[in-house]
Amino acid sequence: MKQILLVTALLISQAVMAGECITFDERDYCEIWNNKAEDMHTIELLSKGQSLESWSSMITIRNYDGKSALKEVLPGYVKGVQPMFALEPDFLVNENSSNTEEVYLRMLLLAPDKSHYEYVINRFYRGDDNSVKSIFYSHRIPFAKEINYEEIMKNRDGWLEQLQHQSVEAYFSE
Repeated sequence: MKQILLVTALLISQAVMAGECITFDERDYCEIWNNKAEDMHTIELLSKGQSLESWSSMITIRNYDGKSALKEVLPGYVKGVQPMFALEPDFLVNENSSNTEEVYLRMLLLAPDKSHYEYVINRFYRGDDNSVKSIFYSHRIPFAKEINYEEIMKNRDGWLEQLQHQSVEAYFSE
C-alpha cells in the first residue's frame, strides 16, 4: 500500500510540475527537478518519457543569485566541468545580442562514471534584471571508443540558434 501511495504521489508531483515547459527542437521539455541553493537556482527539464536516470536530451536553466557579471560565474563553471572535458570546448560570442553580456560554450563531456558522453551547448547571459542566467542543452551520446558526430554536426547550429531565442526569466520571477 505504501508503494502505491509513493508512486501515486510521484506521478502527481510530476504532473503538477509538467506545466512549466520549453519547446526546443520540436519537443516540449517540462520541469522535472528544481533546486534553489544559496547562490544558484537550477531547474532541469526533460521531454515526455525521460527521467533523470535515463535521458537522451535535457534542458537546464540557472539563475546565479547575486552575480551581475559573467566573469563572476564562468571561471567557476569551467573549473567545475573541466575534469569531464573530452575535447577542448569552443567559446562563442553573439555579436548581435541584445544582452549586455552573452557567451556560449560548446563542449563534449565524459560522464564521471564513463557511461556516456554529453554534447552540451551552454548560453550564459546577463538578464534584464542584471543577474547572470544560463540555459543549456545537453545531448547524451552512448560511450564508445569512436564517437559518431554526424547527428551533432547536423544539428548543433540549429540547437545554438534555438538557445539564442529562449527566455528563462519567467522561471525565476517570484
